Amino acid sequence: MTITSAAALRRMCEVKDWNITNLEANKLLYFAQMIALGEFDKPLVDEYFEAWDLGPVLPGAYHKAKMFGDKPIKKFIFSSRGPIASWEAIFQRTLEEFGHLKSGQLVADSHWPQGAWAEHYTRGARGVEIPNDDILKEYRRRTAN
Repeated sequence: MTITSAAALRRMCEVKDWNITNLEANKLLYFAQMIALGEFDKPLVDEYFEAWDLGPVLPGAYHKAKMFGDKPIKKFIFSSRGPIASWEAIFQRTLEEFGHLKSGQLVADSHWPQGAWAEHYTRGARGVEIPNDDILKEYRRRTAN
């Protein structure tokens, strides 16, 4: 069962101790989606990522937290926490793999030339969906080495 982008965003903020920007959260959520697709053959979130200038973006999560700009996201934007226990391993795995990276490194890593974002990105365009099948292909390419 997938979770909403808001639930995923909230959990990512929690596991990062509320010390995460919108940009960082979106990149980490992209990597979490990739791990979920690659290891469990199902998406984490119920929404598609889009190929924006600074990398993959989950529109619902982005718009929920855009008021914070480049500052850490604050708890007050969330009304409650939904049940996501079944996805805890994905959040932990994402943090192990990518949680130490700074904003610029997350952007660079999400811009991987053999990745799904690069395949669908058009400069300045928004609303260009990144299909989950392509995110899964990226997972397989990254883990093939």
